Amino acid sequence: MKFIGRFFIFVVVFLLAGIGMHYAFYSKPGIFVWSLQKNSETGEREFGRTTVALQPSQAAKQAKMVAAKKTDAPAPAKSDQKRKAASKTAKPGDPNLFVLFDGKDLGQWEKTRFGGEGDVFVNEGGNLEFGFGAIMTGVNWSGKVPATSNYEISLEAMKLDGNDFFCALTFPVKQSHASFIVGGWGGGIVGISCVDDLNASENETMNIEGFEDDVWYKIRVKVTDDKLEAWIDDNQMVDLELKDRKISLLPGDIELSVPIGIASYTTRAQYRNIQWRNLPKSH
Repeated sequence: MKFIGRFFIFVVVFLLAGIGMHYAFYSKPGIFVWSLQKNSETGEREFGRTTVALQPSQAAKQAKMVAAKKTDAPAPAKSDQKRKAASKTAKPGDPNLFVLFDGKDLGQWEKTRFGGEGDVFVNEGGNLEFGFGAIMTGVNWSGKVPATSNYEISLEAMKLDGNDFFCALTFPVKQSHASFIVGGWGGGIVGISCVDDLNASENETMNIEGFEDDVWYKIRVKVTDDKLEAWIDDNQMVDLELKDRKISLLPGDIELSVPIGIASYTTRAQYRNIQWRNLPKSH
């Protein structure tokens, strides 16, 4: 009887912990990562995985937070306007432009097997979403890489919850690879890992920035034969001459992100508008 009583108490505590965790993450009833949801086709309620999409109220909150900061950085709404304007001027069938994520499915992205990774899925808002992982969660590109130099890769990333990097963008640099870390080492470090075997917190590309939850940040990396550059919104974070510099990945799990990868560290995040553009050598 003692065993049965202890087992019953364990089950109750386990279920209560699951309910509490779901409410903390998603702010609605459920257990762990599941909840009752309405099937859009049948209209019936069924038990399934909970997804998170940016709601109008969150967008309004986001705009207020950015306005309150009163910094020189452009508000997310302005970034969206610039992005939409750019998309209008893009030529249909541009052979130099590659859309790497269509908002419908993973396509040629594969979930990276870091071990202990969180969920990876396309949510109801059409964004790529990473759940909490024990360490890192991410995707890597399984298709052909358009180039290893003279290109730009860009995306928009949003941190939902967590206290470490919400975007580690891994990309080729000639015969090697590097990662642009956004929000690492406790949430504020930005930089390239690695330069001359020094990680983003140790080399000259290191910057310290503040990042809000539920705010979209545009991240862009440009690699040419001579330079490695990176921006967050319109602010240039990296301007590195490549001559006589060793560019490499930090030894460890991030090496699984090659040739192109996106990862987060114990952080829930979303991504959209992932694009690649080849550049002329003289650019």
